[in-house]
Amino acid sequence: MTDSEKKAKTQTPADEVQNDRRQLVIFLIILVMAIIWGIKNPDTAIRIAAVLLGFGGIVMIHEFGHFIVAKLGGIKVEAFSIGMPPVAIGLRKLKKGWRVRFFPNMSEPEQLGEGDHETEYQIGLLPIGGFVKMLGQSDTGAAEAVHDPRSYANRPIWIRICVVSAGVVFNAIGAAILFMALYMNGIDLPAGIVGDVINNSPAYHAGIKPGDEIIEVNGESFTIDGKQCVDFETVFQASLLSAADNPTNMVIRRGDEELKFDLISEKPDGDLTGLRFSGLEKGYGLEMSRYMPLKELDKMYKEFNICRGDRIKSVNEKAVKEPWDYEKALSKIFQAEVALGISRLESEAAAAESGQWIKTIDPAEGSRTTVKITCPMTIGPTVENFLNRYDLTHFGSLVPRLKVAGVSEPTRIARIINGVREKVLKKDKMPSVADILKPDDILIKVGDVDYPNFKQLRELTEAHKDKKMEITLLRENEKGELETVNVTVTPKSNPGSDYVAIGFAPALDLENPVVAQSLPVEGLIGDVDKIPAGAMIIAVNDQPVQNWFEIAAAIQTNAGKEIAIAYKAGEQTGQVSLTVPEFEPVHAEPTLAYSFPFEDLTMNYKAAGPFEAMGMGFKKVGQFVTGNIKTLKRLFQKEVPMSALSGPVGIISMTYKVTGISWDHTLYFLGLISSCLAVMNLLPLPVLDGGHIVLLIIEKITGKPVHEKILAPVMYIGLALLLTLILFITYRDIIRLLWAS
Repeated sequence: MTDSEKKAKTQTPADEVQNDRRQLVIFLIILVMAIIWGIKNPDTAIRIAAVLLGFGGIVMIHEFGHFIVAKLGGIKVEAFSIGMPPVAIGLRKLKKGWRVRFFPNMSEPEQLGEGDHETEYQIGLLPIGGFVKMLGQSDTGAAEAVHDPRSYANRPIWIRICVVSAGVVFNAIGAAILFMALYMNGIDLPAGIVGDVINNSPAYHAGIKPGDEIIEVNGESFTIDGKQCVDFETVFQASLLSAADNPTNMVIRRGDEELKFDLISEKPDGDLTGLRFSGLEKGYGLEMSRYMPLKELDKMYKEFNICRGDRIKSVNEKAVKEPWDYEKALSKIFQAEVALGISRLESEAAAAESGQWIKTIDPAEGSRTTVKITCPMTIGPTVENFLNRYDLTHFGSLVPRLKVAGVSEPTRIARIINGVREKVLKKDKMPSVADILKPDDILIKVGDVDYPNFKQLRELTEAHKDKKMEITLLRENEKGELETVNVTVTPKSNPGSDYVAIGFAPALDLENPVVAQSLPVEGLIGDVDKIPAGAMIIAVNDQPVQNWFEIAAAIQTNAGKEIAIAYKAGEQTGQVSLTVPEFEPVHAEPTLAYSFPFEDLTMNYKAAGPFEAMGMGFKKVGQFVTGNIKTLKRLFQKEVPMSALSGPVGIISMTYKVTGISWDHTLYFLGLISSCLAVMNLLPLPVLDGGHIVLLIIEKITGKPVHEKILAPVMYIGLALLLTLILFITYRDIIRLLWAS
């Protein structure tokens, strides 16, 4: 008799009651503390609870599959747990009622009487897994030799394969049922409508245009209200996971036409993910997001005069109805400011005036009023180009100086370290980039390059990785005068990333018409290269100019003509001539100086009936399962980097973010995770369900189980490799979270 058995035998009923009471008190204290915290932080508590319940539900479905098939297969199930140990609650049906154990000591065998149920149902404190304990079954070794005919090892192999496979099957079925319910009720997802097409991308060269509606991808589609359609996720996934030289077949509706396209996705120049893209970008509406947090909402109104539910109706007094019309209108405005006509909910206008924002709104309802706002415009250092990340912006070949648009705040890990230094070690905090560079600093010299363009800045930054780099700036002093300042920075890459950065966002100094350099431009005739770096443009065709917007407008107006550009360098003045090209005299993309939080262009995907919902649900699971298989295949082929994967921490983080959008999207994301779990668990690796199936197939072929001397090392090596992979991915997830600003 073992020590635990002796202890259990000598323990009196009074001792058991006392032990249970003690455990119950501990449980209640923890529960009360959690409730108090939840009352003080209701929004966070609800989102955390949603994440825990969501993952618990996925695990419950998986483990229930093992459990129910084991029961049907005549296998004795000793425990069924949702969550991993330590066990918080153990529940068992006895002959005379139910027995509840709080924080039970699992090393002490529970005394069972005749008629008591064989299975204890448990809830573990760690909501990251679960298990089914079958008699004689082991996850990390050979099945235990038990003479009971109902033990796992004594049941036929086909029954054991069914039991092992049941978890992933139930995950797939559970995900399908979840999607069915969502499609039956209707869920808003990004519509398969092209919002933008990146210049020189596969989609651009194929002739796809903004506003095109994609209705079929690789033969797959839904039918909503009698019309063929797909969601944009299907479009994105098809391109992302396509193999090299393997086209993605698309059918597009353009007006009354249906056009067929075969897109071969490519890797964009400069993209560090190693993934393929088609150049298609999802559409967004002209209405502001309903889901802005209240703090962000208040900031948006105070800084940019924007409210939730605002709809853009006009740009510089010209009506715009579609997002691509809005983008096209902005791209032609070479002005420092633009006037936007806004349709605003009267309830939001009143809330903005009073500062008393309500938590949620429905922009589809309520009276509206019209307001006009003025927004600053900007032009980026580069023009978006799929094949050339250094497609530099220029104004008739002339490039403005670079300035600091914004500086990165210290990351989470930096804030943690500084907190420890200041509060614990009583030392000064480590300086950050925000202590060195300031917004609106103008770059005069970086390293050994005077007035660098964006490409040169990137090259210098990468060349000085983990090395000090000198920068000469022009900075406005307290008197409003520009003075020269020399600083030193050290470009670094965050852990888990290959991207080297200083920690600031560069922009063009558009307010001051100072030339940094000129570029060789095909078809351009003139001697603008004679304008010295640092010279200020003072006039175009004898018309004074104050900034680069006015220079751009003058050059645009004179496309195909010869113009005179007057400049001043120090005390010297000069003039050069320039024959402006007919095509794209100004190579630039004007846009708003800040990004509005537009709602995605969505469509309500609602099935006409239960059978159609069933088909849509299984089709969506099939898409996710196929996508996961392709991802794993490309991962082993080294076409997808490990950095593209997420582990438990990353998934939980993403789930937490999704819960802030809507419950529908939370359930949709959990359905995606459940589909992924079905694929991952079927991998033929030891300790995973797929590995157990392989071992059972070997047992069927050889007529006997794999020998313990072979099995045990294989299982432990497999477990070690799997844990190493999980830890590596989790490490990258944590680093990404900590190094986020």
